[in-house]
Amino acid sequence: MLEGINIPPIQKQHIQSRYINILENLKKRVRKYSIVFFMGHFVITVGSLFVPALLSIQNSSTAISFGSGFSVPVYTITFIVSLLVTIFNGILTLFKIDKKFYFLTTTMEKLRSEGWQYMGLTGRYSGGLNNTVPSHENQFLYFAHQIEKIKMKQVEEEFYKADDSGTKNDPRSNGKQSDLYPPSLDKPIATLSSLVSPQEVKDAVSSIVKSQNLDFLQSIPIVSDLPAIMEKKAHAAVDILLPSPIDVSPPEENMATSRNIVVQPDTSLEINNHTL
Repeated sequence: MLEGINIPPIQKQHIQSRYINILENLKKRVRKYSIVFFMGHFVITVGSLFVPALLSIQNSSTAISFGSGFSVPVYTITFIVSLLVTIFNGILTLFKIDKKFYFLTTTMEKLRSEGWQYMGLTGRYSGGLNNTVPSHENQFLYFAHQIEKIKMKQVEEEFYKADDSGTKNDPRSNGKQSDLYPPSLDKPIATLSSLVSPQEVKDAVSSIVKSQNLDFLQSIPIVSDLPAIMEKKAHAAVDILLPSPIDVSPPEENMATSRNIVVQPDTSLEINNHTL
């Protein structure tokens, strides 16, 4: 069917190497998980019914014959069946076989549906996205983009998301699931601390931001030295405005001292040996 599509050879090669490869890989994984899924649930269901029935046989000396004179005691069979039930239940719970089987099967059917829609030019590939007459060549970009979205969703669900809550503890997410793609490196370090997802990287970025803040605070003068700094500034201002010390003596003595003025009892003044 791929050979009958009228698209360039490079696009055919892209579909063969990417889309078909993803689909075949999913088919193999779904087949393996389906075997463990159905076998495990069969053993758990049937064993859960047999164990109470076998325990109801009170006589431990009772044995079950399997032909040719080979017999096994009932308590041994009960122990083996209960052990198988416990083992399969632990395997299904530990490796989350149910969740992975359902998710991988759903993803595989989505990929198959996208392929059939692209081959038949129906659904999202009927020309409604670019308002043109649909063809396999002009709808190839939309098909490739949709396949990559489904693949990235699968990778994010299986490997990237570490918990089952459905959301990350990211204050920017607002309840939405964070993207798989890394943030841009041209943003400041302070904003990257809330963007990175692994806890170890987030702690490292936070420590770098704190160290930068401490270096900035150490460059600022200590507040306790502020009175001494203000006192020095005040003395410098006084020295500039009043370069000579202030004489606080009484006016008469100050004037007489500075100008050699002598006050006589007969109210006559002698200034610089001249009588007025």
